[in-house]
Amino acid sequence: MIRLDERELSWLTIEQIRHLLKTIEEFSQNPHVHLLTRICLATVARWGEAENLQLRHVQEGKLTFVNTKSGKSRSVPVAPELFKEIWKHLEKHEEFSFSLSAFRRALDKSGIKLPTGQAVHVLRHTFASHFFMNGGDILSLQKILGHSTIAMTMRYSHLSEDHLCTAVRFFPNYN
Repeated sequence: MIRLDERELSWLTIEQIRHLLKTIEEFSQNPHVHLLTRICLATVARWGEAENLQLRHVQEGKLTFVNTKSGKSRSVPVAPELFKEIWKHLEKHEEFSFSLSAFRRALDKSGIKLPTGQAVHVLRHTFASHFFMNGGDILSLQKILGHSTIAMTMRYSHLSEDHLCTAVRFFPNYN
């Protein structure tokens, strides 16, 4: 067997998320990139899945992502305010245009440093990491991410150092 190193994954802190969104608001002229970023952060959608949303995919408080990587459609509930904003945006613009390069420019402008190849994927990983840190369980996260194996989901369960330190409370006391 050939051993392959696992790709380094990263996630954004709450402060970094706020900074990135503010940077997008201030510097991006793309009318879609801010909302697409928020959709990815709220739903773990891949960037392309979010860009492919159409009004018919926005129903009853949920977004339905079609043509996903696994080939299976999945519906994800979103907060009512975000749902209304997406609905209004798609009513006005009819669709999202290609916005990946606008996101990458905003990310560069923000000064947030990520491992190579982690630009938009960091949004998906950010949701997963915060979900896990806030007490979500790995099996629910597997379903949300749409993974077929728990092993794949485990790659997303990296935690902040502060959160890992709290694990010490749960160690058995052998003294």
